[in-house]
Amino acid sequence: MHTTHDPNRRFTLDASPEGHPIQALMRDHQLVRKLAGHYLDSTSPEVRKQAAAQLVQAVHNLERLKETVFYPGVRRVEPNLVAHLEEESLDVDDVLAALQGSGLDAAHTDALVRALIAAVLAHMRDDETTLFPLLQHAAIDLMPVGLEMRAFEANLVHGQARQSARVAGR
Repeated sequence: MHTTHDPNRRFTLDASPEGHPIQALMRDHQLVRKLAGHYLDSTSPEVRKQAAAQLVQAVHNLERLKETVFYPGVRRVEPNLVAHLEEESLDVDDVLAALQGSGLDAAHTDALVRALIAAVLAHMRDDETTLFPLLQHAAIDLMPVGLEMRAFEANLVHGQARQSARVAGR
């Protein structure tokens, strides 16, 4: 089957996303890294603002997915490690909340976006170097976690679409 290489698309057409939740999260991590790079590499205020908005949304979605579905679904494999990663997630959430609360036009936006990038990149690195390898070697079926992740994402996207439609209708 044909696969797509669109970095904004979460799943390939020939791979079951439900059976590979770690790969799905790795694609999300790649998107966050790409958006962070666009922000950090640009000198254009408009490009940076757009990249920051996309980055905030991507990080928000990724963190909700991990906190609500992924970490609870894999906690039994290594409870202490998952607890540590959940604490890191809260640190990302704090920076994200400060950024969302101030808006992207605030004078201190650059410092907050850079703090968000640093926090989320460190957190993703810990996922990738500690938890993901453990899960890949553990004898557990990740299909239920993948199914929950897919349903959660569908609900999240649906909610965001409804919110956008409400804002556009004002």
